[in-house]
Amino acid sequence: MAKRNTKSSTTRERSGTDGILSHERNWSELPQEILHLFSKKLPDISDFIRFRAVCKTWQISAPVNDPPPQLPWLLELRHEEDIENAIIRFYCLSSNKVHTITCPDSRRAWLRGLGCRYLLASHLRNSEMYLLNPLTRDQIHLPFVNDLGVPDYIGPDPIQGGDIVVVAGIYLNPPSYVMAFWQHKADNWVYVEGAVDCSNAFCMGEYFSNNRETNITNVIDIATKKLAYQIAPPEGTNPLLKGWTFMVESGGKILRLFRYYKDEQCHFDIHCLYFGDGEPKPYWVKITDIGDQMLFLQRSSGLSICASNFAGFKGNCIYFGKYWRYLCRYDIGDGTTEVLPCPFDPMGYWFVPSLV
Repeated sequence: MAKRNTKSSTTRERSGTDGILSHERNWSELPQEILHLFSKKLPDISDFIRFRAVCKTWQISAPVNDPPPQLPWLLELRHEEDIENAIIRFYCLSSNKVHTITCPDSRRAWLRGLGCRYLLASHLRNSEMYLLNPLTRDQIHLPFVNDLGVPDYIGPDPIQGGDIVVVAGIYLNPPSYVMAFWQHKADNWVYVEGAVDCSNAFCMGEYFSNNRETNITNVIDIATKKLAYQIAPPEGTNPLLKGWTFMVESGGKILRLFRYYKDEQCHFDIHCLYFGDGEPKPYWVKITDIGDQMLFLQRSSGLSICASNFAGFKGNCIYFGKYWRYLCRYDIGDGTTEVLPCPFDPMGYWFVPSLV
């Protein structure tokens, strides 16, 4: 009688303690299409890195240029005495873990967001500026500019491709406030007048800049470098109500958020820019639901992320820092605020990690 073949290409049989044969699957021989689907469900890029390290087949099925969607990490603000070292710490919401990264290119440099793939690094000694991916250590060197503020946007250029950094808080001589932006491989920064010193967002080739004093929004066309039009404040705006305004691009729309405190409780008034049929200019419409989106606010800007890409997270909420010390989540639906665990005090900047 022929001997029975007990092995196959994908499984092997072994005898258990009870004498019953059990099957062990050779996971390296799973179809690459299935492995790719698995990799797209990993909420933390550190898990994506471990997934790729299992074997050559898993690495091929999970290319670095097609990672799963990522929640932003929270960058720890380094104190002056820590600037000399090359250690960077990030807090990941999806795993509640602190990632410690050794990045020599960050030594003696201030690191700033709001960033996708890159952080803005400013060298403490010689004022050299560069975009830095702390995971890959890739650098993109930038031309010098005086009085550099915290960037409103670092990420893909929706007009010409490549990378772009948009920075608020540039003051020229003679004193004037301008918006400055730099496009990948450009020799110099481009200065555009019409921006104001708070609440800025970048969307579809236009730069939306809200004036805190007048609540008028200036809209600058990046292609022409000129003021395109202005948007009146939302109806019912109370100029005496003290608070802070944020501008966020969310799903191709511009949102205007006004945060204020009443009886020590946090509240958000949210308006969406509406391009109505036949209307001469866009106008603000108050909304009470942002659907599946989660907003991550910083200073006067923010990021918008789709919640359905992440198990255990729900949309229609806002993540923000209170007094730069407390990480909070605001539920737009019921108007409640929850204080979340956060290992950093003070809080830092939001950064979306990437391996490319």
